[in-house]
Amino acid sequence: MIRVDKKSLFLIPFLTTFAFYFLTLCRTVYTGDSGELAFAIYTMGLAHPPGYPLLTLLGKFFLTIIPGNPAYVLNLMSALLASAAVGAGAFVIRAILFDREERDQILAILISAVTAAIWGFSNALWATAVGLEVYSLGMLLFQLSLLSLLKFLESKNWKLLIAAGYFLFLGLANHLTIISLAPPILVIMLVRRTPSRVWLLLAGLFVISIAAYLYIPLRSAHYPIADWDHPTSFRAMMNHITASRYRGFISGLVPENYFENLWRSVKIWADQTPLFLVPIGFVGLILPTGIRPKQRLILLSIVVLNLLTVALYDIPDIEQYYLPTFFISIAGLASLVIWVFKRLRISNARAAAFSVLTLVTLLTLAKNYGRNDQSENRLGYTYGMNILNCVPPNSILISVADNSNSSLYYLHYVEGVRKDLEIYDPVKTFIILRRKYGFDKLNPQMTGQEACFKLLSSYPEKSYLVKEHLLRMGTPFSYHDLTLTTHGMVYRWGKWPLDPGAWQKIEIPEFDNPELTIDFKGSIMLSNLHLCIGEDLLALGDTSRALTHFREGRDACALSDEASVHNSLGIFFRRQGWPGMAQEEYELALSSAHLTAFEKANIFVNLGNLRKDRGDFAAAAELYNKALKIKGDNTDARYNLSLAEAYSALNRGDYAGAARYFEAALATPGADPRLIFNLGVLYDKSLNDTAKAIDYYRRFAGLAPGLAESQAAAQRIRELTKQ
Repeated sequence: MIRVDKKSLFLIPFLTTFAFYFLTLCRTVYTGDSGELAFAIYTMGLAHPPGYPLLTLLGKFFLTIIPGNPAYVLNLMSALLASAAVGAGAFVIRAILFDREERDQILAILISAVTAAIWGFSNALWATAVGLEVYSLGMLLFQLSLLSLLKFLESKNWKLLIAAGYFLFLGLANHLTIISLAPPILVIMLVRRTPSRVWLLLAGLFVISIAAYLYIPLRSAHYPIADWDHPTSFRAMMNHITASRYRGFISGLVPENYFENLWRSVKIWADQTPLFLVPIGFVGLILPTGIRPKQRLILLSIVVLNLLTVALYDIPDIEQYYLPTFFISIAGLASLVIWVFKRLRISNARAAAFSVLTLVTLLTLAKNYGRNDQSENRLGYTYGMNILNCVPPNSILISVADNSNSSLYYLHYVEGVRKDLEIYDPVKTFIILRRKYGFDKLNPQMTGQEACFKLLSSYPEKSYLVKEHLLRMGTPFSYHDLTLTTHGMVYRWGKWPLDPGAWQKIEIPEFDNPELTIDFKGSIMLSNLHLCIGEDLLALGDTSRALTHFREGRDACALSDEASVHNSLGIFFRRQGWPGMAQEEYELALSSAHLTAFEKANIFVNLGNLRKDRGDFAAAAELYNKALKIKGDNTDARYNLSLAEAYSALNRGDYAGAARYFEAALATPGADPRLIFNLGVLYDKSLNDTAKAIDYYRRFAGLAPGLAESQAAAQRIRELTKQ
């Protein structure tokens, strides 16, 4: 009977959720990180930091035993792992809500199963089940660790504590969402005076589990195709494991940003089920609703640690980081419902609670089904094919950032699409690029970006660069500083005649309700498709149709509450010569639901740039100063403030002051080299300082020989030296 009960407790929520996950599963490469993870798994390479060695090895095993399209098989694996996490979660809920000697075992199983299913149908877990992601495996390990810990509190069997630690350590070899379990386990070990043999055994298991990360340098040493940052040295491996390149996303060290991120977490929390029931469930953890005190303390500590640590990050698609909190809050909701019916003296409180929780499960299913039905979503596949179709045969393609890389590398290396192309990027495949073209012999310290520039410059007639206009942290290549020719979803390196048919190769997938079915990264992809078409049409002189696509691109992100998205759109529209549309996006960014102090400073800089473009230097300087008050080390604000002050001085006829401000701007890293030419002209024509003029002209001619002004500088040097 006990064995049957355990099977039912697992199978009811597992099969129920998996049935719906299967119906809504993406049938091809999904958006977000799915394509990149599938590419890394298929080629046994390295995924983005921290590398996910456990998922890579497990995914390769699935591909070995299950035939079919690799993306679909791996999406299916994600669904199975998520459903298994729900099934394990039912055991956790039973351990929280019911005693081992519970008289009505059937009702205990049913309540635990439907409560776990509520979590299974939450938006965050469902979204990770329909496409390949790291969180499904992470949540399964989280549930197994938490279950072992709760069982240890009941039995004081040290084997269960060892199991809790082991599953925690395995989870750390996957993703840090499980980290909130570490402090409770450590505290219990200290309070319970854990025997030294248990400490030693757990230390050994920790080493064995974390040793999975040795896959990273060992595999990288064999130069796989997917070789993110090539972390063969100990330092490079640690940088990869600790995701040091993503430290820019840690904005919560500033109090204003931290509380903004924390408020966003509450809104995400409330969006998981109808009627804001998940936050209400937190009340069930606080009130004496029947959860045993030690369990309540552990559960509350996990929630608090999860909320407080995740609030440090400013990542747009951060919903899945809160999955432990969602689960525990839903367990608290079930406890609260049972407690309320008992307080109302309902004759069969638990049966009534089961009815209510079943209703909540159905309402959650209805709320989240449409937004997670990805069965017809081919956006990831179409996006990658659009890029590949825009590139002529036997060309070189340099890719940038997540959206393009994820789809491109999957289609090219896994499904074998467009094998005639050479595809590289500055992070994942630059080692292959350096080795193939001998760049590592020329300069062993050459960065990925430098290697890509070298390749593009060496073969301009067949080189192309992917367009990505909505990257939050910016692309590795500043498009506006390069000589490029728009060509559909890519730029052609150098100045070439426009291809009037390039944009026609771009397919725009149709969605009945894109706001409902497309996730954050999907909306970025859809928007970028329209922006790329509009850019081509504008270059061809078809302003009307270009504006139509620009508006479509804007509308694709209209419902985003991320200020960074609207800020990026504003930057794009400004550079395309549409300041009105840029102004609208910047204002939307300032009124967005999620706006950190850092992002606000960036928006003020961009608004200042609009004023500077119009010649209103005083208003521009005021906005730059606003940005600097928020973030004093904002180099863009300081650089542009110096420029605004310089132009104001020129308007006043204060040429010496203008020179000082231009020189201050020039001292900023990444300053426009044309400032050197401007200073040469200023000292030449206005300040009559021939020595300084010649010095600046020579510096400019040597630093930027490819720019048109270089010839003028060289000519002026010859004239001045003859005088």
